[in-house]
Amino acid sequence: MENRHLQQKIIYGPINSRRLGMSLGVNILPTENKVCSFDCLYCQYGFTDSQKERGHVGSEILPTPVEVAAALADALPAHGNIDVLTLAGNGEATLHPDFCKICEVVVRQRDMYRPGLPVCILCNSSTVGNADVITGLKMLERPIMKLDAGTQETFDLLNRPNSGVRLDSIIDGLSKLGRLEIQTLFVTGPVDNTSEKEVAAWLEHLEKTGPRAVQLYTFDRVPAESTLVAASPERIEEIAALVRERLPEAEVQVFLPK
Repeated sequence: MENRHLQQKIIYGPINSRRLGMSLGVNILPTENKVCSFDCLYCQYGFTDSQKERGHVGSEILPTPVEVAAALADALPAHGNIDVLTLAGNGEATLHPDFCKICEVVVRQRDMYRPGLPVCILCNSSTVGNADVITGLKMLERPIMKLDAGTQETFDLLNRPNSGVRLDSIIDGLSKLGRLEIQTLFVTGPVDNTSEKEVAAWLEHLEKTGPRAVQLYTFDRVPAESTLVAASPERIEEIAALVRERLPEAEVQVFLPK
């Protein structure tokens, strides 16, 4: 397994993603440190260094919508072999104060230079109570939203969210998003989200949110917490079978480490 370094520009890649294919990344966060409202045990960028980086983003160190538009105008015509344009990068993209405007810019540039190319976001779901964030997410073809836990206890231990972030509020927000995909990373070790109790509660959340697709996987890079253990392929396949039974209309995808 490998560590991943922080992205140093607005545009990065294309990256051959096991879940998305050839993905051209768009980083709208700082280049010197990650900024995220979670501090997940499995984060490939390591633990968040300070509380300041848990959601405070100074606009002076962030790319503007104009800068994002210019970067895409250069990059999109130059990359003809991509499957998806992905908002991801150094943390949680929806924390950018101009997130909704940036979504407008990304979609407009896509329509101009690469019409039909799906725009995706890998989102930790912590901001789905924000109306502007929801408006932005609804502009994108593939909002892939994180849901790693069935209970608040496991959510707190595994994702380590900012104080006050509640799992039930996230479920409520996701249920209002409409067209969405759920991404879930399964682990064991000091925290286990693969137990029967945890999975049963997680399945209930899936039924409430009604995703059109569910992505199940485990980590394939060095996690921030070294004692964390990747979930076994057999257990992930068992959970996938349960999802297919409960949500027969959803596309269920399993992505295992190489």
